[in-house]
Amino acid sequence: MASLRPPPVAPLPAPPPLTLPEQPKPATPPAKPPPEKRKLLEKPTDAAKTWTQAVSQHLKKLNDAGQFYPPEAIARGLEGEVLVLIIIDETGRVTAARVEQGSGHRILDDAALHAVRSLRSLPTDAPREALLPVRFRLR
Repeated sequence: MASLRPPPVAPLPAPPPLTLPEQPKPATPPAKPPPEKRKLLEKPTDAAKTWTQAVSQHLKKLNDAGQFYPPEAIARGLEGEVLVLIIIDETGRVTAARVEQGSGHRILDDAALHAVRSLRSLPTDAPREALLPVRFRLR
């Protein structure tokens, strides 16, 4: 009787050697400029302030000049916080401001608006619209 046999199994070829793709070489960091040129490239520390630091500095100047906290409010012992919505143009100037949440004292609300509307030349990182808390505290 005849029978069918499976064909002889041919040996499998040897697998190719395993290789990893070549990794890109990391870029070398640029050489540091000599110290004399580094000084020219560094920014002064006072120019690197944020817009909130600029606002705080402006309000402090007004306070030091006696133009922030109304004398009548001081005499009456009034304190509070005013939340002011400000709109800032591309030059860093406040173009509009309104009280979003008052302090409970009209005199403090008006003083906060007056102070915020006098802001000029805010840094470029200032948003075009922001809520700014203005605090009046007696010491």
